[in-house]
Order: sequence, then C-alpha cells, then structure tokens
Amino acid sequence: MDKQVSLEHVSFTLNGRKADVTPFPGERLSSLLRESLDARDVKVGCDAGDCGACSVLVDGDVVCACLMAAHQADGCKVETIGGLQDDDLTQALAQCFEAHGAAQCGICTPGMMVAAVSLLRDVSHPDETEVKDALGGVLCRCTGYRKIIDAVLHVGEEIAADDPVGHTGAAIRRLDGAEKIAGRELFADDIAPPGTLHVRVIRSPFNRAKFELGALDEWAEKTPGIEAVLTAADIQGKNCFGVIPAFADQPVFAQKEARFRGEAVAAIIGTPEAVRNVLDADLPISWEELPAILTISDAMAGGDNLHEGRDNNIMCGGFVTCGLPDDALKAADMTVEGTFTTSFVEHAYIEPEAGFAEMKDGRVEVHACTQAPVMDLDSLEEILGMDRARIRVVPTGCGGGFGSKLDLSVQPYLALATLKTGKLVRINYSRSESMQSTTKRHPGEMMVKIGATHDGRLCGMVFDGLFNTGAYASWGPTVATRVPIHASGPYKIANYRADAKGIHTHCPPSGAFRGFGVPQAAIAQESLFDELADKLNRDKLEFRIENALENGDRTVCGQVFEQGVGIKDCFEALRDAWKSEHAAADVVNAQGTAIKRGVG
Repeated sequence: MDKQVSLEHVSFTLNGRKADVTPFPGERLSSLLRESLDARDVKVGCDAGDCGACSVLVDGDVVCACLMAAHQADGCKVETIGGLQDDDLTQALAQCFEAHGAAQCGICTPGMMVAAVSLLRDVSHPDETEVKDALGGVLCRCTGYRKIIDAVLHVGEEIAADDPVGHTGAAIRRLDGAEKIAGRELFADDIAPPGTLHVRVIRSPFNRAKFELGALDEWAEKTPGIEAVLTAADIQGKNCFGVIPAFADQPVFAQKEARFRGEAVAAIIGTPEAVRNVLDADLPISWEELPAILTISDAMAGGDNLHEGRDNNIMCGGFVTCGLPDDALKAADMTVEGTFTTSFVEHAYIEPEAGFAEMKDGRVEVHACTQAPVMDLDSLEEILGMDRARIRVVPTGCGGGFGSKLDLSVQPYLALATLKTGKLVRINYSRSESMQSTTKRHPGEMMVKIGATHDGRLCGMVFDGLFNTGAYASWGPTVATRVPIHASGPYKIANYRADAKGIHTHCPPSGAFRGFGVPQAAIAQESLFDELADKLNRDKLEFRIENALENGDRTVCGQVFEQGVGIKDCFEALRDAWKSEHAAADVVNAQGTAIKRGVG
C-alpha cells in the first residue's frame, strides 16, 4: 500500500474476454467495470464493502469490487453475473431464485447470485449454515433472506409448476424476475450512456448556517471540465416542493440560510473527472454557522421558528377521542404508564438515489429511482415553471425505497442541469450523501397510560406523542394525523384519547417509512400491554386475544367493519407456537447460566 502504482494500463479477462483499460489513480474495480467496461450488472450500494452488491469473482473467489483497486485486477480472471449466464449451475440457480421469489427489488441479486455460484462450485449440496456463511457478505433489505436461502438449498431439485390460477400461497414468478436475476434490470445509475456530464450537489456542512454564494459562474469558466453551476437563480418556477401541497416548504436550493446539514445550496455540472476532483472548499461560498435546534424540547421552548406561521415549531397535529378516557383510567382496577423515545432510522435501501436526464423531442426527460413518478411530475411542473406536457418522468428499477423514494431527491437537479446545458446529465448519490440528505423515520417522544379491569378487559387509554419532523414537512402531516388513529392498535378500547404533533428541528427531514409513525406508537402500546398483562397475572397472548377487535366492533374512530377483521384469528394461530417456545425457553432458563431466552 505504500508503493506507487507503476501500471498505467491494466489487462485482465472479464467474462472470457480480454480487457485492456486505463484506470484513473485510485479507481475502484467496481467503477472500472461499470464505467469503462459497461458491466452495469455489477451494482454499487455503499462503496465501503458493507452491502456486497458489487460482488464479483476474481480468480474464482468472491470479492467486493468496491474494495479492490482496479490496478489489482491486472492479470486476473474476473467474472460477473452477466458472464455466468451460459453456465449450467447458474441457470439452475436462477430457476430456483425465480421459483422461490428470491429476487424482489433486485439490486442485491447479482451479488447474491455470484456468491451462491461460488459456494455451489465448491459444495454441491450445502447445508443451511454453509449457505448463510457464503451469502453473509451480501445484504438484502427486501426478502428477509429466507427465500434466498431456500433457493440455494434447493438447487438441483425438481421445481413445482406454477399455479395458473394464482391461489393464495402459490408461488407465482415475477414478470421481471429473470431480468433481475441475470443483472439485466436497469436501475437509476445504469441508464446513462458513456460521456454523460455529471451533476454534483453542494451541501451545507452545518446543521444551520447562513451562507453567501460568490462568483460561481466565473469560477466555473475558469475551472477545466466544469460546464455550469446551478443555484436558486436557475429556477424559473417555484423554489419549493413537498409531497403534501398545503405543507410544501422545502427549497430545491436553500437561499441565504441552510436549515439542516446536507441541505443543497448549489450544484456543479461537468465531466466525471472534473466533478470528482473539485473540493467543496474550492468553491466561492462563505459559511457562518448558526445555533441549531436539534431536540423537540428546544424546538418548542418559544425561541426561533424555522418556518413562518408555525409557532413553537409545531408543524401540525392530529387528535382522536372517544368516550371518557380520564374517568375510565381513574376507575380502572390496574393501570400502567410509560414514556418512550425512539430515534431517527435510516431506510438503508441498497440503491442510493441516482438518475439520468436529457432533452428529447423538445421535452425534459428524467429517469430516476422513484416510488411516485406522477407526484414527481407534479413537483417538477411547479419547479421548472413549464407545461407538464414538456416534462416526462420515467421510473427506473427501484433498488429499495420503503417510503423515502416517495419524496423528490435527484429529479429537480437533473431537470435543471439538462435544461441549462442542453446535454445529457447524470447524478448518483454516494451512500453518505444519501444518508445526509434524504428522509428518515420520525423520532418520537410518547407518553402513554392504559387501564384495564381485573378480568383483563381494556377500559381506557391516553396517548400523547411528539414527532421530530426535521427541517421540512415531507410526510410529517401524515404521521401526525395517522398516529392518533392507530395508536390504539387492533384492540377494543371504548375510552380513548390520542394527541400527536409534528415538530420542526434543524435535523434532516423525516418522511415516509413503512407505517407513517405507527411502528413508534406500537412500541409504546405493546410494551405497556406486556406490563399490564403481567400485573394482571394474565398470559400476554391471551390478554391480546381477549381484547382484539372482531367483525362488527367499533374502532376508536367510530368505524365499524362488518368483515375482514382478522387480527384475532392471527393471534389464535400463534397459540401452539407460543406454548412450545415458552416451554423451550423454560428449559434453557432452568440451567441457571448467564444466557437467558425469551419469547415475544
């Protein structure tokens, strides 16, 4: 590592063909394969060796291509999933992956397939431990791994025919499954052709800061390879977006003040080499760090408001009540209460945000990883100040989203860049940039009190929740209004009150994340249910069964569902496993060692 690389050209065999290329100093093998040799079946998720999506075979061994310097491949034999398609073993594995539904979003699948092929070349009939060990270096955020493990374990076995009717529980192959498994699915960073200009967003290094933009256009003219610079001045429409129009408050580019670390203030457009070599410190931007509000208590203390008209930084709230909860709690035979705090949670999809844009047939055409292309089009229409007929949003393969890719990310920068330059442009966030700038699960601070009678019947509940929605609203209004509706869980509670509010801070925006605040509330409610069951000396599962909603019951919002309320059936289906797991735990715990076992 302390010796200077003397190689300029690197020669190796890629999927059976000779490759002779010239990496730039320090280039990763993953970058070389994708950008110089068009091996876009090699996916990049982290550039840190954590996700394994870029796994390839080098002289037969599984390697994270992002951790291997391109120069180290000189003289080696490199195989990617794209080069393994004619291999009988790969074909058999692919059939199992399809049959078991092992490829879902598909971004991890090429790496997973490569790792599995390597294992099966050495061990024709591996056991489950061997499969887990072999695949442990490749992360998947969709499947829970069970389907993937099963697929590898059953290679070589007869595959059941698809159910043509599609009955419940039947294995139905995905229409796009084969493309995902072969690495041919095009994700957002796979679209752009060679020679495309790159866009890099310049972001605030502080949680809160004033800033001034200097002579950026002059800087761009003097910097070789830089084509143009984007700022708020380039926006012909509204410098504002948000998924809920009445709460739209986030600028494409901040002006004068940045409200969170990672907020965009400008963007540069240029050749890949030029964009790569520019340091943020090279740009004529001056910063003045300001005191930041990072906690809910500080935000509500009556100081600075992040947004006009949102006093004490309260974005909005939600409220549900029925019956007489205070009276019911006073009359309860047993009550429990607690304060619960949850944190920000990163979505951690394997594919960072990326995209490609061009002017085509007089229209701005944006290709991006998105969960909401029509919502993207709505926002771009306002940001660009253009007729929506002149804008086209094309969703690519989406390598995981889980809610965060409902919000805009790369789309406006791509559109503005191709409009300004008239050229093909491309953007791909680094993992750290993705984590800095995109939405998170809302942290919650919840105070909950629940009461029940001696016979185990719930009689009252009060819930108060504050949720850190960060610098901008995003899906915060949905969280604030949905939590009170669902904080009771799927249970009969005649006397109930729930109040929730979204609070602004100088943290990254919190947005959609599978459940819109409900998982946070469930942590509090279900934890107290366990405590309440213990105090009443009742089995925790039976306590829930006794209080579960059924067809015809009235919810805390007054809704009556005549059919389809299946939670009690679900709980009852757990009885046998609940008893057997408790019996197994008792055996372990009776040994008196430091290792204990529980059941949840």
